[in-house]
Amino acid sequence: MPKHLLNGSLASQPKFAFLYVVISTVAIAGVMTYSAIAGLAWWQSLLLLIGCLIGAWMTLFSFLEMHRLAPTPKNPAGGAPQEEADPYAPRTVVVAPPTGDPYPHHEDYAESSGFDQGQLTSKLPDETPFIGMFLSRRRFKKQMAGRN
Repeated sequence: MPKHLLNGSLASQPKFAFLYVVISTVAIAGVMTYSAIAGLAWWQSLLLLIGCLIGAWMTLFSFLEMHRLAPTPKNPAGGAPQEEADPYAPRTVVVAPPTGDPYPHHEDYAESSGFDQGQLTSKLPDETPFIGMFLSRRRFKKQMAGRN
């Protein structure tokens, strides 16, 4: 097969070529055994062998392609491996000036939309429904105990 057709495929790599040989050997042995047991004619055996080999090779090729296209830590986007960035290229790092606050709040940043959820709930004028119900029941019991 021409090299340009298998350029990015795992099937073109020598470490996976043995899988095609192993699967072919197993398929041939299985078909010949089945043909001998079932008493098939030579043309039936050949037809069965060709069908089994094509099916097995297509299955192996599909698994190798899924393996190649799957995202990995080295290639998180998946797909064909891409060239890595030059580790020695010049880079510019922008560092914000110190604020004086060891843990700056998110309100200090221009892109902040305002209070976070914790700050919003801590500034509620009333109690939460469950605690409010509990406290009002407690007050009611004290009033009833004071009348007796």
